[in-house]
Amino acid sequence: MYFLVTKQGERQTTAASAPTSPARSSESLAAAIERSLLHDRSRGAPVMPPDAKVLLIIDNHVVDWSKYFRNPNDFPIRVEQADFPELDVLCTEHSLTIEINQNGRDPRTFCPQAAFVGPSATHSPQSKTILRSMIAAGIPFVNSHTSMIAFMDKNNLKKQLRKLVLADNSRIPIIPTIHYPHFHRFHQPTTFPVVISVNEGYQGIGKIKVNSNEELCDVEGMLQIMGKGDTEVEVEPFIELKYDLHVQKIGNDIKTFLRRGISKNWKSNVGSSVLEQIPTNERHRQYLHAICEHVGRMSICSIDILVSKDGREYVHDINDVIALFGESQEDDRRSAAALLRAILAPPPRLPSRPSMEHVARHRDGRIPQHNSAQHNNVQRAPSIEKKPAELIEKKELKEQASVTSQSSFADDTMGQLKRTFAGIFGDVG
Repeated sequence: MYFLVTKQGERQTTAASAPTSPARSSESLAAAIERSLLHDRSRGAPVMPPDAKVLLIIDNHVVDWSKYFRNPNDFPIRVEQADFPELDVLCTEHSLTIEINQNGRDPRTFCPQAAFVGPSATHSPQSKTILRSMIAAGIPFVNSHTSMIAFMDKNNLKKQLRKLVLADNSRIPIIPTIHYPHFHRFHQPTTFPVVISVNEGYQGIGKIKVNSNEELCDVEGMLQIMGKGDTEVEVEPFIELKYDLHVQKIGNDIKTFLRRGISKNWKSNVGSSVLEQIPTNERHRQYLHAICEHVGRMSICSIDILVSKDGREYVHDINDVIALFGESQEDDRRSAAALLRAILAPPPRLPSRPSMEHVARHRDGRIPQHNSAQHNNVQRAPSIEKKPAELIEKKELKEQASVTSQSSFADDTMGQLKRTFAGIFGDVG
């Protein structure tokens, strides 16, 4: 029986054609995938109608944002996606022209009608300059221009937020910091360990933990050589973390994520961690509301809160460009796309002109009831205007009648006198 199965397998194998062999089929599949990828890279952007809205997405290319704007039943939106280093900007007081230069693609020039900064965009001094030029040209974002300008100087913003008094007479517990706008040397901190952030360290990058004065001197020497007085440095106390919270706002939706590190790294976002979504505390909602009221309209923002082992909370960071967490990242991107679609939505249409049937009714004299009062008023107006003319005519007729009666009375008197004198002188003669 084993021999028969083997022979049958051999027959099936020999009967099969060469292209279906396992080795060749895998090679052909890989080649087909490579050809498809090359075709997609060489293929240009889909043709959009001339009246399509142009949206600039500033982000890396890990996520394709254009798929969130492909709705055949909605108005067309042309999405141009690039990171800050790929942008070349020409700005005037009335317009903004952007050229995108990407490897393997021809340069593209366009005038955006709205812009959005994604969570993975490169942060650098150049990015702030580009955003300032867009604000000067009046390009709309999901957040107001005043809030964007405020977040460009985050250290000054934190100082202002420390002074805010909430509705319950409490304050936002922002972590205390020492700020060096142009670093030259450190002042001796009161306690160790401390955390040093260089150039507004973002997402854990550009931060170092210093445990002693010797380590502080080493960091100071490196910053003096590298920065030469142009480096911005912050020093804040190190917090023994129990967990940290990320509270985000996208439109009217507010979510809170709890992250608990399970590795030995002092950074909670480095190594392994456990992430879960929890209900949002009302106190944290007040923090977001107070920040939005202070800086201006904000549709997207977030706060990062450190919770120490003794249960105390410290607001560690505030952002207008937020990182997305958890399994709801796809829903959060759709929510952000809905905000952008609302910005680009065309204005509502003007009311249509009256139809031919409506015009014909007016011509036939079938006037609607709501216009009857106005029509009666129009008809009454000539009668009111005629009354003074009729009074004048009656007065003139009375005057003419009185004159006629007076003249006829005078004629009768003269006739009687003539007849009397004629009779007297006739009798005498």
